[in-house]
Amino acid sequence: MIKDAEVSAIANASRELLAHGDAEGAERVLAPIMDRLATDAANLHLMGLIKKTQNQQKDAERFFRRAIAHALSNGVYYNDLGVVLQAQGEHAEAARVFRAAMTLLEDPSAVRANLVRCYLNAGDLAQAEQEARAYVGAAPHAESWTLLYQVHRALDRHDEALAAAEAALRFGPKMRGLLYNYAVALEKVGRGGEALEYYERLAKQDLDTPDLAMSFIRALYYAGRKKDAEAAAEQAVQAWPGSTQLHGVLARIRLLRGEGENCTAVAEAELQWRRPSDVALRMACADALHRGGYHQKALLALQEAMRYAPDAPALLTAYAIVLDELDRPRDALQILQRAASQAPGSRTAQRNMLSTLLRAGRPSDALTIARALQEHDPDEQYLIACEATAMRLLGDPGYAALCDYEKLVRVYDVPAPQGFFTAESFNAALADFLRNQHRVNAHPLDQTLQNGSQTGRSLLTLPDPIVKTFMASADVAVRDYINRLPADGAAPVLRRRGKHYKYANLTSVRLLREGHKPNHVNDRGWISAVYVAAHLPAENPRTAHNGWLRLGEPNRPPPRCGPERMIEPKPGQLVLFPSYFWQGVMPFEGAERLTAEFVVTPS
Repeated sequence: MIKDAEVSAIANASRELLAHGDAEGAERVLAPIMDRLATDAANLHLMGLIKKTQNQQKDAERFFRRAIAHALSNGVYYNDLGVVLQAQGEHAEAARVFRAAMTLLEDPSAVRANLVRCYLNAGDLAQAEQEARAYVGAAPHAESWTLLYQVHRALDRHDEALAAAEAALRFGPKMRGLLYNYAVALEKVGRGGEALEYYERLAKQDLDTPDLAMSFIRALYYAGRKKDAEAAAEQAVQAWPGSTQLHGVLARIRLLRGEGENCTAVAEAELQWRRPSDVALRMACADALHRGGYHQKALLALQEAMRYAPDAPALLTAYAIVLDELDRPRDALQILQRAASQAPGSRTAQRNMLSTLLRAGRPSDALTIARALQEHDPDEQYLIACEATAMRLLGDPGYAALCDYEKLVRVYDVPAPQGFFTAESFNAALADFLRNQHRVNAHPLDQTLQNGSQTGRSLLTLPDPIVKTFMASADVAVRDYINRLPADGAAPVLRRRGKHYKYANLTSVRLLREGHKPNHVNDRGWISAVYVAAHLPAENPRTAHNGWLRLGEPNRPPPRCGPERMIEPKPGQLVLFPSYFWQGVMPFEGAERLTAEFVVTPS
């Protein structure tokens, strides 16, 4: 019979092992006496901590609940239970448990922090902000302000995020993490030069994390210090040779410098000599090559990766995409079907096949899959676009109702807003604002456009009054468009019409000579809008319709699926159409084509 003193000594030994990071040893010591501890809250809690450390969340939850049952007023136990509930995605219950813990603890700061993180992880940003503000009010220090900064970043409220990062920094002016957050916040509000000063200072002290390295590289490149950016990227991949993100940015820099398919040489050397089985790195090489248009070499990189992971769905999908780019849709389809067989029941795997099925001459199969997927998400615009393309290829008369370009596309001339004498003066002011956003908010390393740029975040959150002025002027046309939608019909855009709507996004696209925008759909939208702020066409264009908005042509068009509607861009012109309409821009030969583009959704 083990005496009580021996039980206590064993429990203390287990606790000490756990404190030194030996969870397995702690469990081996404690487990034999757990029957004696069936009502001992402290040791039930200890076993819960051991299970939590071992990432056995369900077992941890069970022990924490048993501990609470025997110590109902111990707030620490509630907090730890909340943590494991959150880790299992049970955010609502975790929040309730955290709130109970806060009432029981004299200093609930740690619980307040966990509650904010819980709402952040759950995507409930409004509640996260409320709790973060309460935390700052109750205990203003570096952690509370940092959490508020994280919430504001998630909300795309970058000016407020900067203020929170600055407040946090006052509590720890030499703390590297806080300095880094402040630099990121400066960059997000367009103060890239100041951000670079902080990144450079931190990097000179110690380039100690891949995140700092990535931010430093990007800031250098954006500032025009391209050679320094490349040198920093080379240093970073030496420090973190397994970072696919760093290898990717180095390849992108070299591609933009003109290295062509040799842009991935550093990653290839790493794969050849040190990491031959690193599938993720091989995929990063293929991605860089694919983005650069070097599809054949990208295909070879993926084939090599498949030697190590022949059945990985993500790898198979990437391989199929490149095959399709090489105009081998039937071969691509076989690979996608193989990927789908590795993940039976996967919506993503089924969705990935749609475009290739259409190009491989199997529109009936594409139609069946698109409609089946819509049963679970009827408002996913890409699925509707694929359904429409399949109907078009099949000659289905229902296509004309689904995509009635005469009735569902409207072009408006937006008049001069209040405070501007003419529409031309307003467009000039808006164009200047948008050009500035392309300088501070469109990173060249992120762009997929050819000879152009797109702003990287929604402009709706910016405080500049011209944003509100523009949206107020555009809103008149949006309301007219909605009111003019037919009262009945088969078009999905009609089904979602209601009394209320909201603007979900506002970005800008700027194309220069030889620029174009690939065909796409606004997947989570309802109504899409393209407003022309500036258009400087070539005097003697080589081709017709250069820079025109094209509607109805898929991203990788099957035969007989060219544009259904072409619209010549004119400054002050707003085009509205359903978000499931394929949209893109013909290659542009002029000096500048500058647009503001937004999405409307029901609310």
